[in-house]
Amino acid sequence: MEKLQIIPLGGLGEVGKNMLALEYGRNILVVDAGIMFPESDMPGVDYIIPDYSYLRGKEDRLRGIVITHGHEDHIGALPHFLQDFNAPVYATKLTRGLIEVKLSSNLQKRVKLQTMEPGDVVHLGPFEVEPYHVCHSIPDSVGLGITTPVGLIVHSGDYKLDHTPVDGWPTDLAKLVEFNQRGVLALLADSTNSVNAGSTPSERTLTTALEDVFRGAKGRVIVATFASLISRIQQVVEVAQRFGRKIAVAGSTMVKNIKMARKLGYLDIPDDAILSLQDINRLQPSQVAILATGSQGEPSSILGRLALGRHPALRVTPGDTIVLSSHTIPGNEETVNAVINRLFQRGGNVVYHPVAPVHVSGHASQEEQKMLLSVVRPKFFVPVHGELRHLKQHAVLAQEVGLARTDIAVVENGYMLRFSSDTMEIGERIPGGYVFVDGNWVGDAVSSQVIRERDAIAASGVLSVVFCYTRGAVVGTPHITARGVASGQTMTAMTDDVARLVRRTVQTAGAAQPQEQMEAAVRQSVSDFFYQEARNRPEILVTALPVS
Repeated sequence: MEKLQIIPLGGLGEVGKNMLALEYGRNILVVDAGIMFPESDMPGVDYIIPDYSYLRGKEDRLRGIVITHGHEDHIGALPHFLQDFNAPVYATKLTRGLIEVKLSSNLQKRVKLQTMEPGDVVHLGPFEVEPYHVCHSIPDSVGLGITTPVGLIVHSGDYKLDHTPVDGWPTDLAKLVEFNQRGVLALLADSTNSVNAGSTPSERTLTTALEDVFRGAKGRVIVATFASLISRIQQVVEVAQRFGRKIAVAGSTMVKNIKMARKLGYLDIPDDAILSLQDINRLQPSQVAILATGSQGEPSSILGRLALGRHPALRVTPGDTIVLSSHTIPGNEETVNAVINRLFQRGGNVVYHPVAPVHVSGHASQEEQKMLLSVVRPKFFVPVHGELRHLKQHAVLAQEVGLARTDIAVVENGYMLRFSSDTMEIGERIPGGYVFVDGNWVGDAVSSQVIRERDAIAASGVLSVVFCYTRGAVVGTPHITARGVASGQTMTAMTDDVARLVRRTVQTAGAAQPQEQMEAAVRQSVSDFFYQEARNRPEILVTALPVS
């Protein structure tokens, strides 16, 4: 019998860009296709998508793409993926709506979007997919039971065991018990909060925290959160209404998501509760609440522009209360903290987790993770969704509830897992790294080498040296341009020194030196000069033009 291959293409060894492929014979099923936010050493990068090059050339084997929920780290890469792979996409109603908001009109016409619900059985080649409801920080989230020819695979999706969720629909433990009774070959479970002891607080606790903020706010309240956190948006709206505040929405993605969620019935917002950003200026600040994007400090987001004073219609004024109602994604701490500091400088009162309990995680903590393992009782266990430290800790928890260490596979992106009905083995590794997106440039156009060069320029600046030479001598005056190296008189003096150094280097090199070698000699001389004088190595660009 063929073996089942499970290939993590994203989300293992990192937080974000979740993507998984299941392969049996000539059949492939993909679960999720998300993005990851760039880290501080990735200048110019908008976001990162999974490396799914393994699937290229196998387009005819792709039976479908199943999406667990509508957060960006699970759907954000779909517009890119669907440009290359034409396969049906299965998602719950709200998740489908969020996907439709992201897709271009051309993709929407071509791609077959299918709505699935908990309790359905979706047949995709040799795979039978059974979505079951899980509680997360967005409605309509599901985990997956995937029946394969070698056994039942359970994928938890992002989940927590919240017994009092704001939508009144807790995780379907009965379905998990049923999976147990049928026998689970492998459990793939969310590891994001595996280092957090106890259980994750209920979403309902957030309402009390928001009420405390609104009660104490004298001016406007600006709440920044993810545009896809539909449940959070509903909570903010309800609290704002209780305190007599009208709501404005800032951020095009959030505007589109709210419009779609209201249309589908996932947001209950009276028409007279929402005003435009222009209309709220006619109200007293104590009558205003604003929903905004930018809780991760993105410079182009609403909150990022408010912090820099660059939003065309909004300004932070003394008396404003700004709430960051989200968890800071690992790697974004420096950016988020910088935004918080700038908002304080502009006179705002910034409220953020953990200073105040204005965010509740949507992920299970240790006790919930152990409960899931105990309820499902899989033969094998694969921790997913998290940095390596999260995956390792989740493996420790699995051993605490009785799984043998040899039955647990802690792997990072690209490692191929092979399953028979009673065995699991870790195979070779395929590419599973970063694919950078910068505007319309994707992948090879923005390689790791480009990012390293940008980082080096950001660290030390760039110096351009252009000169003509003939017979071992510089013709005319070298043209030297510096950006981000030094300022004022310091750079002027160094420019004169560099010009003299170029002349001396060309003279020493002699008349017979080829162009490339002449450029290399000048580059080395100038680099050594800057290190000796300033203990600094800017990027040196040299263009030598031979004159006959």
